[in-house]
Amino acid sequence: MGRSGEMVSRATDRLLIVVSVLEGRCFPKRPQHMLIVEAKFDGERLATDPVEHTDQPEFATELAWELDRKALHQHRLQRSPIKLQCFALDPATSAKENIGYVVLDLRSVQEKRQAPKWYPLLSNKYSKFKSEIQVGVVLETDLKAPVDGFKVREAPLRETKASALPSEIDPISILPVLNEEEGYHQIGPAQYCRDYFVLSVTVVFATHLEQLVPSTMKLPEGRPEFFFYYSLLGNDVANEPFF
Repeated sequence: MGRSGEMVSRATDRLLIVVSVLEGRCFPKRPQHMLIVEAKFDGERLATDPVEHTDQPEFATELAWELDRKALHQHRLQRSPIKLQCFALDPATSAKENIGYVVLDLRSVQEKRQAPKWYPLLSNKYSKFKSEIQVGVVLETDLKAPVDGFKVREAPLRETKASALPSEIDPISILPVLNEEEGYHQIGPAQYCRDYFVLSVTVVFATHLEQLVPSTMKLPEGRPEFFFYYSLLGNDVANEPFF
């Protein structure tokens, strides 16, 4: 009985954060474009399928992330947001145009399904329209792996066998080279590059940022935007602006 109880406990410890992107309203009609909503949480990004860019777009999509209760508690302490970004897509060129975004507070998400809410798009590019998207979010017990989702947990260490370098190549002399066309850094001669790695930098939250601004500095009027910035291998990287 003890083991059986432990198995049930472990099974119910797995949760799904399910975000239902249902529909939109007060959008302009753009027949040559499509609409996409991308949801980002804990560094992982999911997206709806493109839908017609009408005044009332129908998304009708559920996006899910898997995590355990310990991770959920940690994310709530850190006030980790779920950010929904709306894009207008030009199918002819595949260009994406940032329309606006919505931020969901994970601390208010419950295991009991609530009625979906209408959220206005922040930084709405369609300034003459009060565009909104209807979103529902709930915590569900994960009895099986989600079809369209990510596991929010530490990735296990993987065993890789490094490709042997010829003796005439000094490892210390190898420098990363940015492949702009493919969008990655190549470290070492191409014929010896066998593995792909992803470095993820997550800025969780910050406090007392106003103390970084000298009293003599005059901030721009209105709602000035701020962003975090760092340099990686000689390349500048910045996150999305916030207020």
